[in-house]
Amino acid sequence: MENKIFAYMRISTNKKTQKVDRQKQTIIEYSVNNNFKIDEFVSDMITGGTKADNRPNYHNMKKQLRSGDTLIISDVDRLGRNADDVIVEIKDLQSKEIRVVALDVPFLNDWKKMNDDSLSKMIIDIFITLKAHIAQQEKEKIHDRVMQGLDVAKAKGKKLGRPATGVPKEFVKEYNKFQSGEYGSITVVQFAKLQGIAVSTFYKYANILKGE
Repeated sequence: MENKIFAYMRISTNKKTQKVDRQKQTIIEYSVNNNFKIDEFVSDMITGGTKADNRPNYHNMKKQLRSGDTLIISDVDRLGRNADDVIVEIKDLQSKEIRVVALDVPFLNDWKKMNDDSLSKMIIDIFITLKAHIAQQEKEKIHDRVMQGLDVAKAKGKKLGRPATGVPKEFVKEYNKFQSGEYGSITVVQFAKLQGIAVSTFYKYANILKGE
């Protein structure tokens, strides 16, 4: 069976000025410049906060993708709702031997290199490592800003959060383990996922406990 080339586009429902045409035109120009034809264009109009696999058309397209196929996107962040989601998607596609070409990322947009199996694997591995590192730095910056804000509020004598009764006992127990290092070097995001809560909920509970 001949390998196929898919192009995926996503626009947010909360950004009415966004057009799928821009993404499509960018991909078409790239295909013309590199002498190949797109077999199928797929698009979703859905909020950017939706996880990749929860997008109906993307999900259906993934079921069609086979080893040796290529997926082209104009912007790598179209693959997920955040950096973690993008990394998970790229790893999943790579594990299925599907090439990912992202036109906004150097090297990931080099058609010749991405069609060389050994080179494309190395390029994607490097990209995933860098993307994860940048994402982690951003999380740490956000955490630092939150902590700085709390320190300022405390210095001004403000009472933070709701009474500790608003914090589940199970969270308190696991949070104490997290603080003492029993969970190892996992991030706040990973800890929140283990507890089945949102990161914002983690900080809400943590702020209440810190304000006691």
